[in-house]
Amino acid sequence: MIAPDDMNEGDSEGEDARSVEEPRLSRSQQTRAAAAANRLGLELTKLSATQLDRLDLPERVREAIDACQKLKARSRGRQNRLIGQLLRAEDYEAIRGRVESSKDRDRAGVQQEKQIEAWRDRIVEEGDPAVEDLMKEYPEADRQRLRLLARNARKNPESKNAKRARLELLRAIRALRA
Repeated sequence: MIAPDDMNEGDSEGEDARSVEEPRLSRSQQTRAAAAANRLGLELTKLSATQLDRLDLPERVREAIDACQKLKARSRGRQNRLIGQLLRAEDYEAIRGRVESSKDRDRAGVQQEKQIEAWRDRIVEEGDPAVEDLMKEYPEADRQRLRLLARNARKNPESKNAKRARLELLRAIRALRA
């Protein structure tokens, strides 16, 4: 026979285990979390396949997103709710962090591309002084090639050769910055 004291000890261990678990969320907190997961799901459905590949999503979530992207816009409601439900079952905050870091990398890439285009435009407009400034920043650059490309880009701005020279100049500067 089990003594009453023994039963209470077992119950208190169960209570301790429950108190160690994470606290229960209020209904308002659950609603906010569900809405956040749904917003994340909508955001994920707007990304391209390559962007989704970089996020390393769980297989079921990725399949649901792919299915949603194939649907017409007016037919996506139920699928979006399913994606939100799947995200709530996963660690959607970690996924949100990966989405944000991916956006930051994309923003940095766009900013770098704007700087490269600014260098190209400056070299085409100013010529040798701008090439010299670029050489100060990147001493390994091929001065003769940059000057030749700048000269060709200035000759007849609407010609195919000038457009090709501008493109080659852009590629050369991009290679320096890589």
